[in-house]
Amino acid sequence: MSETTKALVIQPVPMSANPREYRETLPAGLRARIWIKARHFFSRENAQDYCWLWLLDGDGRVHALRLDASFHGRDEFLPELISRLDASRIAPSRELREMDSIHLLLRAPVVPLTRWAVSWGHPVQEDIRAFAAELDAEVLAVLGRLEVPGPFFGSVGNYNRLALVPQPARHHRLQALEEFPPLIAPILLERVERPDMFGNREDSYAASTRSDREDHASVLEAMDRGRDLIGALAGHYRIGRALVRSPLFRVPTATGFVPRNRLRLLDAIPAHARPQEYKELQAWLPCLDALPVRARSARDVERLARVFAQGWARTWRESTARFRPLEPVLRDTRDFLHAALDEAELPPGLDRLDVEALGLGWLCRRGLLSLLEASRRWHDQPIIERLPGDGLPATVTPILGEVTLPEGSAMELATRHNLIDEGETMHHCVGGYWARCALHATRILHLQLAEGEKATAQYNWSRRIDQPWFKLAVLRGPCNREPSAAMRRFARRVEEAMNGPELEEARARAVQEAGQTSACHWPGNETHALRPLDARSRRELRLILAWCLGQEDWRSRPGELFRGPVAGFGHAHGPRLLHRLAAGDYLRLAREPTNPHDALAVRVDWNDRKIGYVPRPDNAQVARQLDAGVPLAAIVSAVRPDDDPWTQLEFSVAPADA
Repeated sequence: MSETTKALVIQPVPMSANPREYRETLPAGLRARIWIKARHFFSRENAQDYCWLWLLDGDGRVHALRLDASFHGRDEFLPELISRLDASRIAPSRELREMDSIHLLLRAPVVPLTRWAVSWGHPVQEDIRAFAAELDAEVLAVLGRLEVPGPFFGSVGNYNRLALVPQPARHHRLQALEEFPPLIAPILLERVERPDMFGNREDSYAASTRSDREDHASVLEAMDRGRDLIGALAGHYRIGRALVRSPLFRVPTATGFVPRNRLRLLDAIPAHARPQEYKELQAWLPCLDALPVRARSARDVERLARVFAQGWARTWRESTARFRPLEPVLRDTRDFLHAALDEAELPPGLDRLDVEALGLGWLCRRGLLSLLEASRRWHDQPIIERLPGDGLPATVTPILGEVTLPEGSAMELATRHNLIDEGETMHHCVGGYWARCALHATRILHLQLAEGEKATAQYNWSRRIDQPWFKLAVLRGPCNREPSAAMRRFARRVEEAMNGPELEEARARAVQEAGQTSACHWPGNETHALRPLDARSRRELRLILAWCLGQEDWRSRPGELFRGPVAGFGHAHGPRLLHRLAAGDYLRLAREPTNPHDALAVRVDWNDRKIGYVPRPDNAQVARQLDAGVPLAAIVSAVRPDDDPWTQLEFSVAPADA
C-alpha cells in the first residue's frame, strides 16, 4: 500500500454517545453526507464488515463509497478524502480505486435505499431525506421515469453525467431523455442490470463515461444547441426520420435501449405494417428472437422485413392461432432446418449455406406458416436411424455428472447413446444434438423433480472472458411441452451447480476438449437427420434452394472458402480505418491457435492493424488450410459505411491461386 493510501487508513475510536452529534457540522466544500451501517442494507453476515458513505460536494457531484465498518461516522478524515476525490474526479488514482479500505461506487443508487430495520422516522431516514433535498430534483425525476422493470439508470454516475452539465445544455438533455428515452439513454447514460454496492466490477469515472464518445458527437451537438435532434438521431442510428418520430420510442423500454439490428428491421418494414406502439412491438419480441435467422447485412434485413409486409401483429397472430405456444415451436424449426440441410443436395454456389440462411430463405420464399407446418410434419416423423456416422467421439467429459438436490435429480447425458435414448424417451429432437455436445461443449441433462415431472435441459457454453460459464438455453418436457415453474426453478438451480467454483476445472476441461475435437473434425453438416423429410417438404426445399441460388450476395465463388462480414469489426481498429478501406484491398490472415475463446481463431489484419476475425463456424476450414500451409488470399469485397459496424466490411477468402 502506498504512503498516500496509508494516510486514509485510521484507527477506529469509540462513537459518540449521541448518534446525531457527528452530523452537526460538515467539512468545508461538502453540502451533504450520509453514513450508513451494513445492517441497514444487508442481513448476511459477510456484509457486516463494511459501512457506506454518500457525499455531495460543493459543485453538486455525488460520491458513493464502501469502507471498512471501523470508519463509520468518522468525519475527521473527510477533508482529505474530499480533496483526493476532487483531484481525481475524471480518472480516480489507482491508489484510490484499488485500496482495500475504500471503493468508489459509481453504480450505486444516487440516494441510498435502506432495506432493513429502518422506520420512516429513524435518524438514517432523516439523513436520506435531507441528502435527497440537496440534489437536483429534475434530474432525479427524469432518471426515475426511465426505470421501468428491467434496467437501472438511477446510479451515482448517471446522476453526475446529467447534473454537472451547465445550463441550458442540461435542460435540453433532460428534455431529450423525456421525449426519446430508448434512443437518448444509450448515448447519455450507462445502463446496468442492478445497483452495485460493493465495487466488485470495473468502476472508474473514465471507463463509465459515455457522452464523450466521438460517434455521439452529432447527437450531442444537436441536443445541446436545440437543433434538429430528430435528424441527428436518424443519422446516428441510420434509420428514417419517420421511425424516430413514431410512438415506438416515446416510452422507456424493458431493456433500456433498442438494439441497432432491431431498429434497422423496423425501419425496413413498411410504415403501415410496422408496430405503432412499443407494447405492440414488445409483445412479440421473444418470437422474433426465436426465428431461426440471422440478418448478416442490410440486404438480409430487407429480406426479413418482407415477412411482416402484411402487418407485424397480423403475422404473429396468424401464426399463434395455429401453433401454440409459438415461441418454443419457432425454436424447434431450427432442428427441422438442420435436417433439411442434411438431406439437401446443395447446388454449386450454395455449398456454405447454413441454417440461418436457409431459414431466412424459407421465410422469404414460402412464408412463416409454411416453415412452421413443415417443421411440425418433420417432428411427427418416426426416427428411422439411431447412430449417424459423422466421425465424432462417442463420449464427452461430464461436468456435473449425476447429482441429487432437494428439489430433484439431474443426470448429464455424456454419451451419444444416452442422448439418443433421451430423444426417443422424451419424444423430442435432442437425440440429434450430439454434434453440439462434441464440437461446442453444449451439455444436455435429464432433470426429474421429486414429484416425478421430467424435462430435458440444454446448457450452452457462454464463452465468458474470465472463465468457462454455462447458461440454460432450452428446457423442454415430454413431446416438447412447456415445463412447470417449479421445473424452471430447478433447471436454474442446476445451472448454479454447474457453475460452482469446485467445477471450474471440469468446465475448462470440457471447453478444451470441444476445441480439440473441432480442430480435428473436418466440417460438414454438424447434425444428422434422425427423421426424414416428407415429400411435400422436399418439394418446398427445392424451390427455396433455387431462390437462394438467385441471391447474388449469397452465392460463393469457385474455390471460395468464405465470404461475409468481419467478426468483431466494430470492436477492433475497424471503424477508425473504414474510410481508408476499399473493395479489392488485400487483408492478412493470422492463426491464433492459443486464443482462449476459440482454438480455430483466424485474425484479420489490414496494414498490420487488427480489424477483426473470420466468423465462427466459418473459420474452421480457413484455419485448417492455414495450418496445412495452403496459401490463402483475403480480399475486401464490399465497404458499406451506412451499415451497422458489424456488417460494414465484407471480405472473401480463397486459395491464392484461385
